[in-house]
Amino acid sequence: MLKRLQWRFMAITMSFLALVLFGTLFVTYTASSANLDRFVESSLNRVLNTTTPTRPYIGVSTAPDVDETIYGQRAVVWVDIDADTGEVELNDSAAIIGPRALQQVIEAASGDETEGTIEDYGIIWRKGPIPSGERIAMVSTVATSQVRFQQILTSTVVAILVLAIAALFVWKLSEMVVDPVRHAWESQSRFTSDASHELKTPLSVIRANTRILEEHLCEIPDDDHRWILSTDEEAERMQVLVNDLLELSKADEAALASDAVFRKDVLDFSALVEEACLEFEVVAFEHDRAFDERLAPDLWVCSDPNALNRVVRILLDNAVKYAEKGSTIHVTLEAEGRTTAYFAVNNRAEPLTQEDVDHIFDRFYRSDSSRSRSTGGFGLGLAIAKTTMVALDGDITCASSAEEGTTFTLTLPLDREHQ
Repeated sequence: MLKRLQWRFMAITMSFLALVLFGTLFVTYTASSANLDRFVESSLNRVLNTTTPTRPYIGVSTAPDVDETIYGQRAVVWVDIDADTGEVELNDSAAIIGPRALQQVIEAASGDETEGTIEDYGIIWRKGPIPSGERIAMVSTVATSQVRFQQILTSTVVAILVLAIAALFVWKLSEMVVDPVRHAWESQSRFTSDASHELKTPLSVIRANTRILEEHLCEIPDDDHRWILSTDEEAERMQVLVNDLLELSKADEAALASDAVFRKDVLDFSALVEEACLEFEVVAFEHDRAFDERLAPDLWVCSDPNALNRVVRILLDNAVKYAEKGSTIHVTLEAEGRTTAYFAVNNRAEPLTQEDVDHIFDRFYRSDSSRSRSTGGFGLGLAIAKTTMVALDGDITCASSAEEGTTFTLTLPLDREHQ
């Protein structure tokens, strides 16, 4: 249980860190990419603006008396097309362009569009008017594409390294966070176990004495009989509570270190459920309830037979206790795919509220409608079932509605060798 809490803390923290990190890298990349686009645009505008030098300066950051925002330092090729003669004059003193690429640019610029790209050659072009006609400026995007790719690659590598280092740190931090919880849990479990053991002896003595008194009721005044019987009844209830606390303490210990408490063996889950159902069919019949069973055969799991049997019996016992008279209890056991055994117990009764469903596995929790003291329980059965299933690498859930009734669902991994 605490290991799951540690992994959940790890997952939440790392998800948040990854979101912040990749969000920051995305914003940085977007800003850098926008700057590259503005740089290319400025270089093209430098050539198209006839009031500025067509070639970039070397040795200075900006050209004299020129607005820095429109002065780009990229090498640009341009062609001038005479409006009267249609003559094309190529200026490739700043860079060189191949004839096929140039031809595609001229063809693309012959229409109404004033700018565009030639994807095959990685060229961005833009045209504008000049006194003699129009000018088409061209710049290569290969370098900017490489810069973008390198930035993405570098950012990804850095992000992975940072997340790897953060994962180690967060794992150590999670151990520090969970460690006090572990100690508190262990102390509580140890106290519950020790107190329950200490209570068993005096309770046994009390019950033994009351039974002796019950054997000699004829020698005791009739008015005093009820006190003896009441004492024995309450001592029996107390003994049940002590046994439940011991089981809960064992389940808590197993949730922390299941291998040391529960002995897992490969067992036939189908046979275990079938045997439990046979016993509870009689109990259900006595309480005017019926059983409807749909049990898939040969579902094998690796689990502790005693612990799993107790959980199954807790669910069946609750179903019989709280089902409406004359109703049918539906028991289902089947496989979900080839990995999971699915065991469900459904009964018809007054539906649980959402608050009841949310707290149904809490210790000593009892709803007013369906978990009253009249049933004789203490609100520990489902808590024991939940903690036990966590220790057995399984899970148990509850759903309740007026239409479907109340259903408790138990899931457990199937044994791979028997698939």
